[in-house]
Amino acid sequence: MFGSEFGEWRGQVEPLEARVSELERIINRCRAEQAAILSVLDCHQVDWGEGDRGMEDWTSRHLDVSPQTAHRLMVLAKQPDSPWLQRMRQGEMGLDRVCFLLKLEQAGASPEVVEEAAAGYSLGKLWGLVEQYRHIPTGVEQASFDARYLYLQPLLDQSAFKVSGLLYGVDAETVDKALRTRADQFPVLPDPPSQGQLLADALVSVCADSLTSPTPGGESKRAVTVAEVFIDAALAAQSQGQTGASTSNGLRVGPETLSEILCHGKIRLVYTDPGQGPIATTHLTDSIPPAIRAYIWKRDLGQCSIDGCRSRHRLQIHHLRERSQGGDHHPSNLVLICWYHHHIAIHMLGFRIDPNSPTHRRTLLHPWQHRAPPAAALGCAMTSSLQSPPPL
Repeated sequence: MFGSEFGEWRGQVEPLEARVSELERIINRCRAEQAAILSVLDCHQVDWGEGDRGMEDWTSRHLDVSPQTAHRLMVLAKQPDSPWLQRMRQGEMGLDRVCFLLKLEQAGASPEVVEEAAAGYSLGKLWGLVEQYRHIPTGVEQASFDARYLYLQPLLDQSAFKVSGLLYGVDAETVDKALRTRADQFPVLPDPPSQGQLLADALVSVCADSLTSPTPGGESKRAVTVAEVFIDAALAAQSQGQTGASTSNGLRVGPETLSEILCHGKIRLVYTDPGQGPIATTHLTDSIPPAIRAYIWKRDLGQCSIDGCRSRHRLQIHHLRERSQGGDHHPSNLVLICWYHHHIAIHMLGFRIDPNSPTHRRTLLHPWQHRAPPAAALGCAMTSSLQSPPPL
């Protein structure tokens, strides 16, 4: 920028910079006056008269400010004679800085430390200093740990669960780090999930690891689902598998979940009739014969066959043409892939593997390119997948 142009630019922005700074000084003076008034209102206990949970709640509601701003205003209101508040009245300091300085004094920092922080610390560094001086009385950590809980709340139809809870700080950091580390290890999909969805997938993945056990033939870290599925034969046949199937704990399942179990799990089917009860059952067994499973594992080099993945973590065998669509256990119809591509990408998000892609470089097709109707009649498909169920 040439000298004349720079001078013209400075001439335009300097008045704006000065005006913005002046407005901030006005805001600081107003906040200081608000804190002084709130100190008086606190003495009159106005929050009790209006049924609020405290002065911070009252302040947030009446001033239409965030709970954080209300908290900081009340910190100032408790120290109406502080010299830092006087400097705020003069417009020299903002609400956040004065609040942090007051907390630093209350935490026992020396006057020299507080003065140095007031003069040269950024707000971020000042907040960190306050945290260093924060007292943790005896028993507080034990109380925080005792308050821990994890709650899984199923929806009425048990199609999904709400997860909530409270963890002690150090344990929460461990969980957060574990989930983010696992989420970072997931392969990238054509349509990447949100960060929240990745963390949810990571939680399921970490939990599924605890149920993974080595299997004979070198198939280490194989993910195995064990399920007992009850099928109302009449309902399942009428709805093409969209109704009439549930697990032993009452969880309703549909065609995609059943297809996934048939791919790689151990499953026992119990066919029922509303009038007669159980009418047929199968043995708990792998859906894929052990010899074929071992061959697929060796052919695909014990790693995920999706192009660019090569993961060796929690591998599963998938049917290119699903069992519910008439697919069989022939090796040409089977492919070894990781849990994330199998459970998340294929069975949950609806991607499919291109059957014409190379054996060790399988590519994914977008759901809109192929999404098929629900599985064909569930009774026929599942019966053929495991052998005809013997009568009870």
